[in-house]
Amino acid sequence: MFERFTKDAHETVTMAVEEAHRRSDARIGTEHLLLGVAGSGSNPSGLDPAELRRELDRLDSEALEAVGIDPSLVDVETSRSQGRTGKKHIPFTRAAKDTLTGALKEAIGLGHRHIGVEHIALALSRLPSSDRAIRALAGRGVDPEDLRRSVLEAMRKAS
Repeated sequence: MFERFTKDAHETVTMAVEEAHRRSDARIGTEHLLLGVAGSGSNPSGLDPAELRRELDRLDSEALEAVGIDPSLVDVETSRSQGRTGKKHIPFTRAAKDTLTGALKEAIGLGHRHIGVEHIALALSRLPSSDRAIRALAGRGVDPEDLRRSVLEAMRKAS
């Protein structure tokens, strides 16, 4: 499947891996793919990666509070910088793998031979509302259906 990815789509997945390393996360999830899409040179989503990172940090704080931990007592930057050393392999979550497969399905459904960043964005837009990437979008006031429409419109204009 990866042989069908455009250069930008490969870079998007690479950015997702780098985001997981930067955040010292144990797995590469849909939120990392979303950050990769937002940070790509051909960002079809129009999303700001810095705003999404802040939203993910907010979601992390909410999760800590939900289990009774005061987020102000956790030094996230120190724990992140001390978390992972080196560039050890991080596996993809099932949802992230399914999203990449979904990007292939989006491309096929549109009659495209390649898989681009826009197809990854379209696959992300189909995730359930409980997914972390969708929750990050919602926190930024972005409806997944609006994202989908804007990406499809951008694709139409580009062709």
